[in-house]
Amino acid sequence: MSQDNENIVGEYGSSQWKGRGRLAEMVAELERQKETKLDFVADSRSMRPSVLVRVDQGSESSTLGHGVMLMPNGAQEKELLGEHGLPMKPQAVRQICARVEPKIPAPFWDQLLKLRPYRAEDLLGGLMVDKPKRWLVRALDDQVRAVLSNSYRVLDHYDVAFECLDVARKNGGEVLEASLSDRSMKIKLISRQLFDAIDARRDKAGNWYIGGLGSPEYLSKVGAKSEGELPGGPGTVFPSVTISNSETGHGGFDVRLGIMCGICFNLATVEDVLAKVHLGGKLDVGLYSDETKALESRAVYARARDAVRGAFDPERFKAIVAKCKSAASVEIESPKIAVEHVVKANDLTEDSKDAILEHFLSDYDRTAFGLSQAVARHAQDHDDPDVASGLEDVAGKIIASPAVVAA
Repeated sequence: MSQDNENIVGEYGSSQWKGRGRLAEMVAELERQKETKLDFVADSRSMRPSVLVRVDQGSESSTLGHGVMLMPNGAQEKELLGEHGLPMKPQAVRQICARVEPKIPAPFWDQLLKLRPYRAEDLLGGLMVDKPKRWLVRALDDQVRAVLSNSYRVLDHYDVAFECLDVARKNGGEVLEASLSDRSMKIKLISRQLFDAIDARRDKAGNWYIGGLGSPEYLSKVGAKSEGELPGGPGTVFPSVTISNSETGHGGFDVRLGIMCGICFNLATVEDVLAKVHLGGKLDVGLYSDETKALESRAVYARARDAVRGAFDPERFKAIVAKCKSAASVEIESPKIAVEHVVKANDLTEDSKDAILEHFLSDYDRTAFGLSQAVARHAQDHDDPDVASGLEDVAGKIIASPAVVAA
């Protein structure tokens, strides 16, 4: 994503969705997407790549940029892709490279496409013909966003959201945040019907209120209510559940439990309760209808409803709080070394290291639990929902295995 004049521009060029924020915004975007989605299964021989090269006017041998089109070879594919084909997102091209035989390694493809674009076109097109396969092609807004196995079970974001939110609301859940990227959808729910408290030893005085240490910018964008005193004091925690789904092959469908720290609205995902890969029966060539998708997905949605229903179970919450209390008892003697260890182990950036250390030193106890909260607080600094969720997962890892950062 990019920022221009303080207005965040989302990945979806045809909408105003900013990627991370309130449920109503995400639902509106999902409804818009339903009208422009195209899913079909095709033989790899019935399509071909076409590389578009933009040449630097000052040097015929220098390219400024390029793109890859997916072109039709057959009449049916021409009807679906259009006579002139559809542009492919880089992730979709990489997925084809991973599905031809032999596979084309991503670094090699990137170099070949940059230096010898037409040779790259010939290589990929030839491999698509040499050993033909049936692929599920997914398009949105007149762009090919994914090329997947014809055994890929499609779980549409819209249907996942409807199924899970309906159950959550009936069981006391409220939406903290909804996020959407080109890779995944995430819905984060909390329940304030259950709470506990983690011992929080702080030097600051005053009343502790909901969201008091959170990012004001983040809290202004999400559906969090930040009024009122914390029922258990500054260490109050509530149960959370994060529902994740991908429509483009970037992970499966999963439901994860965790906690939300009331004083800063930090969220840490601690354990999986449902992890389902997108694998179903093989699909025939042709347009992939909404009815077919619904039939393939029915059993998965039933399990998802059960998982969300049990997410706010008092005994489950009690077990997660016990892990948090255990992490809160693990002292951190060297905050800088501990943060460096977390950054290195999870391949985080230098900027993240500085931000996490700053949050840790200024707002949280020198414990493994405090460090997990500093990581979770840094997640609020990111507009990219995938980066933010990744940091929340790291926070959960620290809670689950606190000894690894007790340096």
